[in-house]
Formats: sequence, C-alpha cells, structure tokens
Amino acid sequence: MPSRKNQKSFGSNVPCNSVVSRRQALKAGAGSLAAGLYAGFSSKASAAKGGNGNGNKGKGKGNGGGGDGEGGTPFNFTPFTQPMPVPMVKQPIAVGTAPYQVGNVFHGVAPEYFNRVVAESPDLNYYEAHPTAFYEMRMQHALAEIIPGVQTPVYGYDGLYPGPTFKARVGQPCVVRHWNDLADVETSVHLHGGHNPAHSDGYPNFYVLPGRARDYYYTNTLPMENGVPDFNEAPSTMWYHDHGMDITDHNVLMGLAGFFLTYDDLELDLINRNVLPNDPYDIPIVLQDRRFNSDGTIFFDPLDHNGYLGDVMVINGKAQPFFRVERRKYRFRFLNGANARVFEVRLSNGQPFIGLGKDTWLFPNAIERDTLLLGMANRADVVIDFTDAPDEVFLENILPQDDGRGPSGTLADRKTEIPGVPLMKFIVEGPPQPGSATVDVGTPLRPHTQIHDDEVAFTRIFEFHRRKGAWQINHQFFDEHRADATPTLGTAERWILRNEGGGWWHPIHIHLESHQQILQEGRIPPLEDHFKSDTATLGAGTEIEILMKFRTFKGPFVFHCHNLAHEDMRMMFVFDPRIEPTIAPQPIQQSFP
Repeated sequence: MPSRKNQKSFGSNVPCNSVVSRRQALKAGAGSLAAGLYAGFSSKASAAKGGNGNGNKGKGKGNGGGGDGEGGTPFNFTPFTQPMPVPMVKQPIAVGTAPYQVGNVFHGVAPEYFNRVVAESPDLNYYEAHPTAFYEMRMQHALAEIIPGVQTPVYGYDGLYPGPTFKARVGQPCVVRHWNDLADVETSVHLHGGHNPAHSDGYPNFYVLPGRARDYYYTNTLPMENGVPDFNEAPSTMWYHDHGMDITDHNVLMGLAGFFLTYDDLELDLINRNVLPNDPYDIPIVLQDRRFNSDGTIFFDPLDHNGYLGDVMVINGKAQPFFRVERRKYRFRFLNGANARVFEVRLSNGQPFIGLGKDTWLFPNAIERDTLLLGMANRADVVIDFTDAPDEVFLENILPQDDGRGPSGTLADRKTEIPGVPLMKFIVEGPPQPGSATVDVGTPLRPHTQIHDDEVAFTRIFEFHRRKGAWQINHQFFDEHRADATPTLGTAERWILRNEGGGWWHPIHIHLESHQQILQEGRIPPLEDHFKSDTATLGAGTEIEILMKFRTFKGPFVFHCHNLAHEDMRMMFVFDPRIEPTIAPQPIQQSFP
C-alpha cells in the first residue's frame, strides 16, 4: 500500500518543517517507518486529541499546557488582539503581450494554450473575451506570526500565508508561472473550482519540482451549451492550493492556499448597481486550525491517517483575530481551508446570513441561512448586515469535533453546541449606513440550468471506505496511471456517492465541472445544496446522488476526499473524459509530469 512522502522525523513529535522526499527516506533506511505505514500504524502523538474537540474554548482563550504532541499547543495568548488581514491582490506583470516565452520552462504549458478549441467540438473555440494576463508566483519558505509573538515557519505563495488573491474577468485567460523555491518539496497547484486543461489542473503527479517552474494556463472560460458559452456556469469564488501526490496534507498545512476570484458582466452589474457590496467591503476569509510545537513550528504527525485537527483557530493566517466593520452590509466569502475539520458557523447575536452562493457559483436568488455548514474545501458566499448589530459580534463554530473521523451525528442531524467557539470578533463602529447595498433574501442573482434525467448517458456508483489503515474508493487505492472512469465529452452522467466508512465523514471534491446534487439520503437536498457545487460532503453513512456534465477538456482529472490525510492515503480516483466512448478502467490518455 502506498505511504506518505516527505517526512524526515518519525517519532511522536514531528516538526512539520523537517521534510525530505519519501524516496530519500527509504534510501536512508527508514524501513521501520515503511513497515509501520503498511500496517496502518499510528504513533502515540496521533492518539492525542487536538484540544478539547472544538478547538480552544471560551471567548477565545488560548489552549495551553503540555509538550510537543502530548497536550496540545504550549502557548497561551489573548484572543482578538490581532487584526485580521485581508490578503493582498496579486497583480499581473503584463496583460496582452507575454513578458516571457510561454512554455519555456521545465514543466511546459498546456497544449490548449496554443490550440484553443473545445475538445468535443473542434470547430468551436472556447469562450475568450479579454486579453491574457501574465503572472509570476514563487512558492517560498517564510515566517508568519500566527500566534501573537510566536514566529512560525510556513510555506507561502510569494512567501505569504495565506497566499495573495487573484482577481480576473471570466473569459480572461491567465498564465501563472509557478516557481518552486521550496527545497526538497514537490508541489502541484490546483485551482479549485476552475474549468481548465488537465496540464494546469494540479493533477497529483504533474509536479512543480524544486527549482523548476510550470506555466499554469487558466482559461477562466465557460463550458459550451448548444454551441454558445453557458454563462450560468460563470465562476465567482475559487481558491488555489497545493495538490502534490501523497503530500497535499502537509503542504496545505504549511500554508499553500489562496483565493482566486472571477467576475463576469452579470456579477459586475450587480456590484455596479449597488446590489452586492464592492471593495473594500468584499472580504475573502479562510477558516483553518493549527497545532504548534514549543519551538513555534506547526505540529504534524505523518503516521496519523485519520485527519489533522488543530487546537488553535486560525482566520486568514491569524489566531482568533478581530476585524473592524462599519454599520453596513459586507460580503464575506468564507472558505473552509482546514485539513480535516468540518465547521458550522453562526453569528453570536443569532442574526442570519444572506446567502449568495455555494462553492464557486452564485445562487439563482439570495437565500436566508441561519448557519453555514462547511465541509473541507466548501465555500459560503454571504452578506452580513451590520447596520443594526451590537458593538461586538463573534463568528462562532458550533460543531464540535474530537478527531479526524468527523463531527458527531449525521449530515442531517449534527450534534451542535451553542454558544460555540469564537473564531473571530467583529468590532462594529460608526453610524448606520442603511443604503450600503440592496441585496436581500430573494434578490435575483445568477440563473441556474438544471441537468435533466433524459440527458444522462451513464450511471456510476462510487463507494468510499477504509481499508488497511488507509482509504479506498470501490475497494481500490488511487493509481495515478489508471483511469477509473472515462466519461464521453459532451455528455452528462449520474454519479451515486456512497459513504461506506462507518462514522467517517468524506467531503468529495470533483475537478473540472460543477455538479448538481439531486438527492441526499433519498430526499431533496437543503436549498443551499440544490444548485451547483464542486464539493459534496458525505456525512456518516450518507449517500448523495449527483448529475454532472463533461465538457471542453480531455482528462485526466481526479476526484477525492478533501480530508487531506484521506486524499494522501489514496481515497482518490481518476476520471478521464474522452472524445470517443471508452470502457474503464484504462491507462490515462495523456500525462504532463
């Protein structure tokens, strides 16, 4: 059974920044480690709880006590003393004319950069409406002050944690030259929610090797429907993160994640008409958890395959920060960027959110949401109206979780605690601004096109379960060379996602396209899950039926559990859309290492 990469220290206390490749470790004679992993071994540290089940309790009181890996993070700190930063916006180095020879790097560029046709309709070019923007990004070692007064080594895109935010127009291609300046760390960058060629999708072993670069070609295009671009699929809130094979858990934990936002004419019109808040009142926020060693490094146990839980709640790279807001409406794009923690958040004053969208896409109409359930990788695009709010409002997590298994209860009947753990504090200031934005429950946003049963060409069943201390789909471990499903381009399929893993939760992310949840446990899904998603959360014993189309680009692509330990430990399959109908399994049709 495959094991994890890039771990150097194999005791119960593993500094997260001590890494070498798996091949180097085996050459060095770490046979006992390999034997332990093959047997599903879990070290003493992995049995220690990450805090008390819901992170640091109380009004943000820091968790303390204990040594490395034994009793949790050994730092006390005063919460809500650090301002929450807003990630900087990444600027292109050129627009229109390339400042470098695209593809003239070790890992090249997608063939689609030179041949911009729809794979299933080669007489059509895919949608493009704006000049190409060119970027350069470097994955680097850096230091971050996550806990006040404590310097923590991290990995950062451009040395920043979280990484900078990209902003682009729908139909504006972007080329990002990603350099890997991380010694001995293999990476692969995935634009989560993007509709992009396989070369640029972050396939697990399409690496950016240390000292090398890959030109990621993000088309920011739309699937074609009846020969015209389908603007109902226009993306809004995406994010990018590491996706390297066997080491995603570690690399994301170390900081490799950031937002990627796109805008089409419809969304810009909503902003320009003051329906939706504009900058600086449109704020991306990533929710994470971390656990620290006594030297300030991030604790990580490579032998724990259940899922990483931290005992310090980290918001936009800061432990339990505050954020000053005016008495007006704000748009917040919340992302669960944690490795294994499921969040369910509410406002401490009981005020509901105005829901704008889920994952990458806007809803047809704004909806009311009392809480936001966020499986790993889920996003909730919402508006909070602070016009009549009290002077202090806390964002609380009300979903306790003791280990990587997931929260207690089922997807439909979760065991919540109110009041919850405060993640951040909003400090509300100034006079009311009642005309700040007009959006309210019921406001039209983006039309939705339902996939119908008579469009379905094939039905597939995927079962997710645990075996030999690791994780499988349909009783098979991930094989990067094997296509487990070969949908025909230009068709739709029904996928039945079935959690056979006992009490374990598995948020399933499917690359390339949106999917539409039709049934959860045989019932109509909640309203927020009824439209487009890119990550469907399977709770304990859950079965979800989805419909999905396959358009524009040939494979290979992957789908997998977004508990990143489960992903690394092989709960991942390859789907490989092809022009001609093909029976799976097959070797993948193209490779771009």
